[in-house]
Amino acid sequence: MTRAIGLAAAVALAGCGTTGGSLISFDVVAQGAAPNAGRTAGVYDTSLGWHVELSRAMLYIGAVYLNQTRPNSGIQGTDCILPSVYTGQEVQPLNVDVLSPEPQPFPAPGTGTDDEVLTGEVWLTHGDVNAQTDKVIADIAGTATRGAQVLPFSATIQINSANRGIPSPPALPSQHPICKQRIVSPIFIDLRPHDGGTLSITVDPSGWFDAVDFTSVPPDGVFPDDRNNTASDTLFTAIRAATATFQFSFE
Repeated sequence: MTRAIGLAAAVALAGCGTTGGSLISFDVVAQGAAPNAGRTAGVYDTSLGWHVELSRAMLYIGAVYLNQTRPNSGIQGTDCILPSVYTGQEVQPLNVDVLSPEPQPFPAPGTGTDDEVLTGEVWLTHGDVNAQTDKVIADIAGTATRGAQVLPFSATIQINSANRGIPSPPALPSQHPICKQRIVSPIFIDLRPHDGGTLSITVDPSGWFDAVDFTSVPPDGVFPDDRNNTASDTLFTAIRAATATFQFSFE
């Protein structure tokens, strides 16, 4: 299983009348969230009392998928592919500057059908979603201040089995595949794409550091790329927060 998960199956079904949709092509863009009135992009106050100013925040989106159904995430099996109908995809990657609210176009149009879409997926991977290793998907830098503490920091995040994998119990060796760490899903949406329109994905980093305790970061200010470090694991979890980080719209 690679990033291209086979929308051809959904397209074929559409041609047979199963989904009822017509084949379409549409632009896809991504951007950071616009800052609140009176605030600067990348400047946030956290619930732990830190004042965070980001100077760099890049997120690599390897693919985007649209699904016709809304699954119950609490009863999903171990398969990373949802047991339902995929009706849209963007499989050309984009490294998104999430500090910029300006739309950044993906290098190629998305394709699919014009069926109603209830779930979105963002794939944080450079290639095979099941590969044991991958390249950097997040590159972040900034300064955290609390009282007299001023802590410059940086973080580069890869999603590899060694550093982000969750061990599976011996009785269920496939319970926690690495693909689950790379796929942000389900992102609940409700939209209907149309031919020639634009799918817009907003990435909001405002909550990424809200629960991060910067005292857990080593003195050099570099977040360890390791799920066993509290600050790093908290940041990684926040980046993958489906509802808080990602919003989809279509015009």
